[in-house]
Amino acid sequence: MRAILAILLLILTAAPLRAQSGPEEMVRWIYGSLTGLGSEKGLAYLAAPERRAQYFSSRMVLFYDSEDSYTAVGQMGCLDFGLEVSGQDYNAAEITQTLTISAQDKGTRKIVTASFSNFGQVTRINYHFVDQGGYWRIDDISGPGWRVSDMACEARGVTEAERKEKAKKKGDAVAGPAYTAGAAEYCYRRGIDTLRMNVGADGMAEFQLHSVQPSGHKCEAEGRAAWTGDGWLYAERLAGGDCRMEILITADQGLRFTDDDRSCKASLCGPSAVLDGLQYPRSSQVDCAYLPAKR
Repeated sequence: MRAILAILLLILTAAPLRAQSGPEEMVRWIYGSLTGLGSEKGLAYLAAPERRAQYFSSRMVLFYDSEDSYTAVGQMGCLDFGLEVSGQDYNAAEITQTLTISAQDKGTRKIVTASFSNFGQVTRINYHFVDQGGYWRIDDISGPGWRVSDMACEARGVTEAERKEKAKKKGDAVAGPAYTAGAAEYCYRRGIDTLRMNVGADGMAEFQLHSVQPSGHKCEAEGRAAWTGDGWLYAERLAGGDCRMEILITADQGLRFTDDDRSCKASLCGPSAVLDGLQYPRSSQVDCAYLPAKR
């Protein structure tokens, strides 16, 4: 019976959320949407710049605007975890199957509590709603040991030079220097971790990554990445949604993977594996003959 109810819940929460939704419906949608594909899920979807004012109070909109002022230039913002799960990783199926919703009505305010289990850990997240212009808006969110309204998050100024640098790294509006190093194959090995980069004369690279981490979980990826001027950009639509990952050349001529928005981790890594910041220093470069044959 629980499995049937969970399936029904997934069907009900798959549709886009209406801005006029009630508090309980909104919170239930947040968690049900985590089982979906792509980026249309969780608080990240509701807090997107083009729609955040439909779901959040003015002070929460200001908080997210301030957060964006950091992430727009690739810097760590005010948040380093997902508010809806009070962590960086989650098991969507486990959350859906264990989720319970309760509410406290306080007139023009309402507190909705989501209780669930995530990787065996019971978690409770409180959503504080306020009636704003006749519609319920999220005015605050709190969890174990934290509350958004207690977080100091002041917007920073973003210079035009910083915007251009970020665009260059993403391979978007600003083109990087042309690739001139010629065709080559580069291989790296750290223990049983391996990375193979086969770079063509035009800078386009075919890569294979195999990383087994202390947790026992893996990151495995392969594909084609385009030269950006200071590394390569891998952009692909995977089962977990749109993935944009950079392979940057470090100061010591090694390579570092960046997945700062974790858009690739869900598809390429186990729950406890880390992709963002995974690094292969120059000292780990080896003759490609010592790596396993290409798959």
